[in-house]
Amino acid sequence: MDITNTPTPGALTKEDTIEELNDVTRLMIDSYKGYREAADESDDSWALKSEFNQRAEARSKHIASIQGYVRQLGGEPSTHGTMRGAVHRGWMNFANTFRDDEKGAVESVENGESFLAHRIEDCIEDGQLDTTGTQLLKTAYADVCSSAKFFDRLDDRLDG
Repeated sequence: MDITNTPTPGALTKEDTIEELNDVTRLMIDSYKGYREAADESDDSWALKSEFNQRAEARSKHIASIQGYVRQLGGEPSTHGTMRGAVHRGWMNFANTFRDDEKGAVESVENGESFLAHRIEDCIEDGQLDTTGTQLLKTAYADVCSSAKFFDRLDDRLDG
């Protein structure tokens, strides 16, 4: 889907933008926590440990940018993930999943990133964001899509 042509906002309020940004922030926090847990649980010799740390750091920067903008708008930024994310982080049970089923774990990461990308895309397209909010989410969207593609390629390689 092409998100370069976003709808022209109508009678937007700051509250609309704050609500949308906070919704995405909660999901991004879930993603950040998942990457951080993945890195923490990964064996130091496992090649993806560095990848998880890099992805967590990038996600953290997007979260901070969005939270900062929500504060500029006079809102209270989300600082916690979602219950769904806590459940989804069950895929991050590395003691079992990553060590016993690398392919299943990679598919879980890919699915989580795809879900996040679609949610960001929906927020951008629904026209409830101001220009700055839209730009912040477009930047985050590019990062999330990059992660989803990386894990998709990795999944393909694991298929052999």
